[in-house]
Amino acid sequence: MSARAQRITRTDVTTRATHARAFVAAAELIETLADDAGIESKANLIGSLAVLAGIAASDAICGAAVGERTAGENHLEAVTVLRRATPPSRLLSMSETSSSSPSVNSETWK
Repeated sequence: MSARAQRITRTDVTTRATHARAFVAAAELIETLADDAGIESKANLIGSLAVLAGIAASDAICGAAVGERTAGENHLEAVTVLRRATPPSRLLSMSETSSSSPSVNSETWK
């Protein structure tokens, strides 16, 4: 584990995945309702939520694959952990498994 990484539990992985989906849902609500609510900074809000969704998704992916997430303020450090979590060979393996299995979960990816 690198100096800027933090261990993450399966519960944390589930929580971060839920957060990622919630940020996306919030962005979709803003897209739909902002004009009626008089929100003028719709694009900025949606962009901010997209960034938060990406960070949460990265935490969930890395946690599920390698048991850690980045903990530093520099979010670019997550790229290093994401590369370990999702090397091309692992992605291809996941793709082959998911196309032949009706039920794929994080256990499939290990």
